[in-house]
Amino acid sequence: MLDTLVYLKHETKVWFEITTLLIPGKNDSPAEIAAMSEWIMKELGPDVPLHLTAFHPDYKMDDLAPTPPATLTRSRKIALDAGLHYVYTGNVRDPEGQSTACVGCGEVVIERDGYDITSYGLDERGCCHACGRALAGWFDATVGGWGGRRVPVRLAAA
Repeated sequence: MLDTLVYLKHETKVWFEITTLLIPGKNDSPAEIAAMSEWIMKELGPDVPLHLTAFHPDYKMDDLAPTPPATLTRSRKIALDAGLHYVYTGNVRDPEGQSTACVGCGEVVIERDGYDITSYGLDERGCCHACGRALAGWFDATVGGWGGRRVPVRLAAA
C-alpha cells in the first residue's frame, strides 16, 4: 500500500488524501503517529492531507473503547509538528481540527463543522483571501451544495 501512495504522488497527477482510523491500543501511540507522519513527510511531502479519524465500537470490534477526542488532538499536533500542512480530525465534532488554515499566514480559509462548511476564504484559484498564497488541492471559487443533509429513503413493503 505504501508503494501505491508513493506511485500516486510521484507518477500521477491525481489528488489523494490519506485517512487513518485510530483504534485505541492498536495504532494510536504517539510513537506510531510520529513514525507515520515522518514517513509521509519524507516520501510524499507536506501537502498530502492526513485525516485522523476516531474509532467507534461496532460489529466485530465492539469490545474496544471509542477513540478519545484527546487522542485525535494529540495525534494531530504530532503530525503538524512533523511538518505536515493539512492534518484533520474526523468522526468527532472538532471545528478546529476539521478546518483548513493557510500555510502562509495561518488564517483559517475553510472552516468546517462536521460536514458543513461555515466559512470559505479562497478565491477561484485556490488562493488565500488574506495573503494570496495558493493552497495545495483543487478548489472551487465558492462553496458548493455539499454538506450534512438527510435524504429520506422509502422502502417498499414486503
